[in-house]
Amino acid sequence: MKKLKLEIFFSILLMLISVFMIMLFMYLILNNCCYIISWEVFSSMSMFVELDLLLDWVSCSFSGLVCLISSSVCIFSVKYMEGDMNIVRFMMVLMLFVLSMNFLIFIPSFVSLILGWDGLGLVSFCLVIYYQNNKSLSAGMLTVLMNRVGDCFILGGISIMSFLGHWNYMCVWYFYFFDLCMLFIVIAGMTKSAQIPFSSWLPAAMAAPTPVSALVHSSTLVTAGVFLLIRFYDNLIQVECFCCFLLFISIMTTFMSGVCAIYEYDMKKIIALSTLSQLGVMMMSLAMKMPMLTLFHLYTHAMFKALLFLCGGNIIYCYNGSQDIRDISGVMYNLPFTSVIFNISNMALCGFPFLAGFYSKDLIMEILLSGNVNLLIGMIGLFGVCLTMLYSMRMSMYVVWGEVKSMIYENMEDDDLYIVVSMMILCSGALFGGFILQSFIICFDEVIILPLLYKSLIMIMLVFSLLLSLSLWSKNEDKIMYNLLYWCNSKMWFMTSLSSYPFMYMLKGITNMNLKLVDMGWLEVMGGQGVLMMIKKVMFIMEWWMIILFNVNMMIIMFIIFVVC
Repeated sequence: MKKLKLEIFFSILLMLISVFMIMLFMYLILNNCCYIISWEVFSSMSMFVELDLLLDWVSCSFSGLVCLISSSVCIFSVKYMEGDMNIVRFMMVLMLFVLSMNFLIFIPSFVSLILGWDGLGLVSFCLVIYYQNNKSLSAGMLTVLMNRVGDCFILGGISIMSFLGHWNYMCVWYFYFFDLCMLFIVIAGMTKSAQIPFSSWLPAAMAAPTPVSALVHSSTLVTAGVFLLIRFYDNLIQVECFCCFLLFISIMTTFMSGVCAIYEYDMKKIIALSTLSQLGVMMMSLAMKMPMLTLFHLYTHAMFKALLFLCGGNIIYCYNGSQDIRDISGVMYNLPFTSVIFNISNMALCGFPFLAGFYSKDLIMEILLSGNVNLLIGMIGLFGVCLTMLYSMRMSMYVVWGEVKSMIYENMEDDDLYIVVSMMILCSGALFGGFILQSFIICFDEVIILPLLYKSLIMIMLVFSLLLSLSLWSKNEDKIMYNLLYWCNSKMWFMTSLSSYPFMYMLKGITNMNLKLVDMGWLEVMGGQGVLMMIKKVMFIMEWWMIILFNVNMMIIMFIIFVVC
């Protein structure tokens, strides 16, 4: 009962914080104002290290969304994690994760921002290895090491910004190393948001418990990189070739993740690859100079993606931990409520009309069609987005509409209060969140003018993708052939091998060279062993001189005694 009260307490606390942040957000946006609270930690000559808090409508709305989703995840964890011996530790680490994300949201100082940025990476490592087995450890090491690459670039950006005498990214002007600093920011954002070639850690992070995955893939860890680039957008846009580079990377990420999801059988990894695809769509919107549209899609995606993970978590819980979609079928008969919510979140992900994902994805596709991009990039981008329908329908074909297996499960609970409440909170956001955000809150200055054919092209491709998915997959069999293409895509284009082993082998060689040349080489001569040998020689010389001087003194004394006597 004590554990239950702890989880409910955290859930109520986060819900209250979310309501407060939403009210503060409404106040700031209605009065068109923002507040900066600054505290000077210390100053050295002309350098000032400050702890700043930025209260504007972007930070307050994002914090409110994070706390709302975290509250739903805590409610869901009551049922999903029941019987766990370490539930108190799990909840504490989860709250530390939310706190790190809020640090990242509210702090505009580049030095203080490392608290939230590095905190997300370290706490995510603790959450990924929560089950304490070899698979979790491997996934956790891959996650934390890949995120440490972004941390190093953040530290590099901090050192470069020291030329300005401050680290407030709201007051950055052009200086000699401006382009290099912005390049470091872009690479750091790419590592956190798992863009190519840093994509391998995102599916591996599925080793964490499902409530953690719901939080990580919706509004916290993976969105931190996108949020950082939105904050730095006014500075990044001044860098030449920024938009072309980010557009190419984002479209390739969307295409790669969509193709790989078609060949995947692990339900959590399919949802993780869909997150990677949507992160590519967000970066694509940012590359087309629409930061507010990127933020809009980030908000809508957070709501239906957290809901999708909660539905997947309940299915995994009811099917005794099975995640293979070939072993899970007939969910609509066994779990009718979960299957309905699962289909709603899937349709929102695909961009069905009048659901949350439709309002943002439709605008992004229209911007892509009307943008100044070549035909090949535009078609790959459209195809990558349409792949969402293919793998979503494939997952529904297997999981929801498949034939009931002969296996009997005893813990089929679809009416648990905690599960229903957590899903209904997020389901309301997946149904009405996009309409509310677009109609009343987020405004766009861009006017999009398209011909009727282009305007209806998105819906045509959506219907075409639906028909194609219905023709490719039946309820009982997968018609994808087991060939070289399947092997390549099931390995995620060998992204893990290419992004891990070569660098580890290279670092191992550099480390061995450093060990022989430095630790076992000149550092030994100049360090401990060298000092020891030098002291030995000095002491030997001093001892030798002491003996000589002692003998000379004794001879002088004996001579004086002999003369006197």
